[in-house]
Amino acid sequence: MKTGSDMNREIVRLALPVIAGMISHTTLNIVDTAMVGRLGDVSLAAVGLGSFFILVAVLVFGALNIGTQALTSRRLGENRPEEFPRIVANSLLLAFAVGLAASAAGYFFTPRIFSLLSGDSGVVATGVPYLEIRFLGLFTMVMIFTLRGFVFGVARVRIDMTVSIIVNLLNILLNSVLIFGKLGFPRLEVRGAAIASVISTAIGLILYLVLVYWRIIAGIARRGAGLLSSEIIRTIVRISAPRAVQSVSIVGFLVFLSFIGRIGVKELAISNIIFKAFNLSFMIGMSVGVASATLVGRSLGEGKRSLAASYGWRSAVIGSVLMGITGTLFMFFPRQIMGIFSDSPETIELGVNAFRLLGAFQLIDGVGIVLSRTLQGAGSTMYVMICEMICVWIVMIPFSWLAVVHSGAGMTIAWLGLYLYMIVFSLMMAWKFREGGWKKVRI
Repeated sequence: MKTGSDMNREIVRLALPVIAGMISHTTLNIVDTAMVGRLGDVSLAAVGLGSFFILVAVLVFGALNIGTQALTSRRLGENRPEEFPRIVANSLLLAFAVGLAASAAGYFFTPRIFSLLSGDSGVVATGVPYLEIRFLGLFTMVMIFTLRGFVFGVARVRIDMTVSIIVNLLNILLNSVLIFGKLGFPRLEVRGAAIASVISTAIGLILYLVLVYWRIIAGIARRGAGLLSSEIIRTIVRISAPRAVQSVSIVGFLVFLSFIGRIGVKELAISNIIFKAFNLSFMIGMSVGVASATLVGRSLGEGKRSLAASYGWRSAVIGSVLMGITGTLFMFFPRQIMGIFSDSPETIELGVNAFRLLGAFQLIDGVGIVLSRTLQGAGSTMYVMICEMICVWIVMIPFSWLAVVHSGAGMTIAWLGLYLYMIVFSLMMAWKFREGGWKKVRI
């Protein structure tokens, strides 16, 4: 019988490597923004919008990781490791096909995409080549996300941590060389940031494939069934599809940024910086949610529903506390944190109040982030998708539109729409988890 302390330690043991890996992976975009910020507000705004759109694309097309993790953790609990090679093979096939199509389409439509993201001609001219190059490497990121779903589901989270840290360190090195023209390379500025990210991610994919095969797949005895399975593909797609649709709602955050852009370029630049800092806190909560999804899925596979519920609630508390601590840093050191990304005191000062308020809402946001990821890992992806759509398009966007477009309010008031979204979404996730219907989802 597991005690509460045992469960807490298991959650933290799984979450810490995921936190390290996710934060390191997110730092790919943060490093781009921090280094490009030295090139000026126009370059900062352009890379911020471009990298944010790449994040949206990865979340949409990389949603296969949700189905992959849910299926893997359930088979782990059922003690069916012979299914792991088939899960990897089929999920990677899907990821390659979807990712390659998304890369080609994104590259072709980049000029049109950026013209919708910003009405500033300088931001568009700078951002288009950055986003085109990033789209060329999108399929590798989708495949990495899918592999992450597998290693998270099988509770081998240190593999992701190792790959992510190596990729991030390589990206920092390449950024320094290509953005600023060191070691005999030309000064490529924004293009250099994009090329560095694409190269480092491609190398990361190769390393990931090697480690997954070497550490997990090679030691599993094969049985009669072939690798390719239409049933596995259908299961992954069925679980992942609502998450992909949910990720489209993140376009709402681009709409939110477009509202901020109506106020001014400096406001858009500092809002991008705030989002970058928030991503660190978000990834902490998401990492705890990933650990929770694995433990809940495994427990459901073992037929232990009450244990699954206990893991979920304890994870929500741990995630909320950790994000609350991060939020405290946002509240007390806003200028210092934003100063990492910008040299302009005037630009930084515009975001102080919004950043402090963001910190104040991290405690409740942690509950929503952890429980939403837990519900997805249990297979209840449709409910989470519907709630996300409601909170983005019925709560956040209308409020921000009224604040900026209709009332002409400043940036801080516009950001209140995001904080309202956090409250409503967290309440919806807590209600669903308490209701318990997720325990009956079959995978």
